[in-house]
Amino acid sequence: MLSFPVLFFNLLSIGMLLSVLVAVWKVRSKRAAKELFITVLFMLVWSVTSFAEMVSYTYFFKVLWRNICQIGVFYTPVASLLFCLAYTGYWREKQKQIGRILYLYQGVGIFLVGTDFLHHWIRNSITLVNSSQFSVLVVETTVLGKFLISGNFFLMVFSLVLVIIFVATTSSSMRKQSYILLLGAVIPFLYAMAKVVSNEQFLQILPISGVFALSGLFFLFGMYRFDLLKLAPLAREQAFRFLGEGIVICDGEGRVVDMNPAAKELLDTDMGSVEEQMYLQIPRWGNAVRKNERASFDFTLNGKSLLAELYPITSKTTELIGVITLIQNITLLKRRTLELQQRAEIDGLTGLYNRQTFIEKVEKQLSLTSGLSHLIYFDLDHFKQVNDQWGHRCGDAVLQSIGAILKVEVDKSSITCRFGGEEFAIFSSHKSREEAVAFAEHLRRYIENQVFNHEQHSIRLTVSLGVSSGRSTSFDQLYREADDCLYEAKKAGRNCVRFRGKPLDRA
Repeated sequence: MLSFPVLFFNLLSIGMLLSVLVAVWKVRSKRAAKELFITVLFMLVWSVTSFAEMVSYTYFFKVLWRNICQIGVFYTPVASLLFCLAYTGYWREKQKQIGRILYLYQGVGIFLVGTDFLHHWIRNSITLVNSSQFSVLVVETTVLGKFLISGNFFLMVFSLVLVIIFVATTSSSMRKQSYILLLGAVIPFLYAMAKVVSNEQFLQILPISGVFALSGLFFLFGMYRFDLLKLAPLAREQAFRFLGEGIVICDGEGRVVDMNPAAKELLDTDMGSVEEQMYLQIPRWGNAVRKNERASFDFTLNGKSLLAELYPITSKTTELIGVITLIQNITLLKRRTLELQQRAEIDGLTGLYNRQTFIEKVEKQLSLTSGLSHLIYFDLDHFKQVNDQWGHRCGDAVLQSIGAILKVEVDKSSITCRFGGEEFAIFSSHKSREEAVAFAEHLRRYIENQVFNHEQHSIRLTVSLGVSSGRSTSFDQLYREADDCLYEAKKAGRNCVRFRGKPLDRA
């Protein structure tokens, strides 16, 4: 007679597998749900028929249930392998073909067992053995039977290898879910191995129906605790591993619990040192993570411009449980933005600011200073003759040379531009009036002494300069006065500096 523990574990196993079937049916549209349903269904057939064999009292019914049980015995490994393939996504295009071949191959054993005139090909003998609690059948298999049974072990081992590879290569956020799958698959394998090694004597200690209770428990735990099948693991895993954006996941305490390969590459770090980088090298990031706040900012790291976007993670009850950070490499975008900005602000020929940008920057500088400001406005004397005599290419080369001179001679605190044509302007708010006029005279002499070479032509030029100064004035006022001074310099014979109409004698 069956003892209470044996009866309890067998009924618990059947109830547990039925619960798994119901749970999987509710999410049957999810990836790998159909394959898991079929796997558990064959486990249920195996469990129910094993229990029925156990409680039967006659030899005939025990053999009958044992024969029906072979449907679960031979098809559960196939279904388990197909579930593992669907879950991990391996050989996605070949899964249907693999299923057809394996079900057909495993069906050979079921056909031989269920055929009276052929079953001796797979079984040498069937013996009824009585124990203190129940009687069981002990089957001695033929060489063909052992060969077919070895196929079961091969499929189970292959399934385990696939799951182990997936666990080893998956992200840490997926490992708990994958461990559940691994445990659910390994328990029947260990049982079957012990059963064969002990020549089925192990069956008298712990029937397979009792073992399936643990498998069912692990599957239920995985579905309700770790959302097994609620989101396609492959889709989430592939997005996490191969998404171009870096992903860093922190828990509610600000500890990094996972990061994808893209984040490791962008940050040039790993799981062991990313927290130190977050809190010491990029404190703005660390502060946002500690506060569990939504944030977006860019930063520079190891010569790369990166954009970080932080999103708080909440539970179904809106409780904050962590932060996910998306990291993008915006180095190329920033470079292109800078190039476009430079094209809009910089004169393409001389490399100096263009007129509009110069005026904007001067206006901004005037609004920030209350001191004396100066504008030096000059043009090249008789420049039209250069274009007429040697061509516009030569004129462009001269303008480029003037731009190069200004870049070297003008201090970095001043603003320089090509105002238009052969006209140039320099703004300064860090000099005295005397220093501004002295620099204008220095520039006049410097250009006068230069020889501009283009192809085989040597050219000498002079410039006329006007200097205006003012305190808390507008650009228009400075420009009008500087333009008037430049006009005075032209009237005075060119190649001179005029400051509010007063000449500065040439040396």
